[in-house]
Amino acid sequence: MKCLIYQFLYLINFDRLVDFVLQARTRVRLIRYKKNGVSIGYVSQGGHELMVAGDLSKFEIHPTSQLKSDTFIEASGGVKIGRHFHVGRGLTIFSSSHDFRNSKKIPYDEVVILQPVEIGDFVWCGANVTILPGVVVGEGAIVGAAAVLTKDVPPLAIVGGNPANIIGERDRALFEKYKRENAFN
Repeated sequence: MKCLIYQFLYLINFDRLVDFVLQARTRVRLIRYKKNGVSIGYVSQGGHELMVAGDLSKFEIHPTSQLKSDTFIEASGGVKIGRHFHVGRGLTIFSSSHDFRNSKKIPYDEVVILQPVEIGDFVWCGANVTILPGVVVGEGAIVGAAAVLTKDVPPLAIVGGNPANIIGERDRALFEKYKRENAFN
């Protein structure tokens, strides 16, 4: 019995150690990003992984915006995130792709196509959203969980699905009222 208690205590401490190491690794990565000129305002401390790959100088996020754990951003083509952006866990953004249409090899060749991604102010994305190269998400849009954005999202649109489609629209008058009154998170 004593042996089981010690094993249980060891596992608890081991899990805490793993969490501490993973969170420390994320903090170190954020410091490295900032030293390389990446503008990062706030990253929640609840998770373990945040990765920005590619050309870090082409990644920009407003200080009032946030990212959550399990985020992967490929920034080679440029990624710009506006003010007061909120997102659930598991965001994935790609700003480059391969040329498979005119390639000289299969499934694709060495040509990389760079297409910037832009996310407007006051955008809210659910968990596990994927945004593909060249997509512009308009101001005030809401993106449902697990949506895959393959084309631009108009301002104030509510989208969901794979591929994402417009399923509704925010109340424009109410949105503008709150914006004028600075009533936002």
